[in-house]
Amino acid sequence: MEIKKISYPKPFEHYNKSILHIKKEGLDIQFGTVFLKKGTRIPEKGFTKHPSHEISIIIEGCIEMLSEEGHSIGKLEKGNVVYINAGEAQAGNVLEDTKIIYVLNQSQ
Repeated sequence: MEIKKISYPKPFEHYNKSILHIKKEGLDIQFGTVFLKKGTRIPEKGFTKHPSHEISIIIEGCIEMLSEEGHSIGKLEKGNVVYINAGEAQAGNVLEDTKIIYVLNQSQ
């Protein structure tokens, strides 16, 4: 058993804080937190695609998610849980200071 305390990145740190990374035979899971500042875009330009499946819980705030064409496809708000497939393009405009807890799961 491994117990960690949930904490968020400080303003001077990178926006993403890895709290736990379990990598064993056939298993690669990461758990962490994110803090996004109102008025930013994540990523700044273009889209990100991750090799892991992602489940994120929006603890505070709001993000407008964007399609690859740049259109709004919905908002992630406090209390929402979102699943993003590995390799799925993602980007968003941060409408409010936002805190997220995430789990990444990558097949080995």
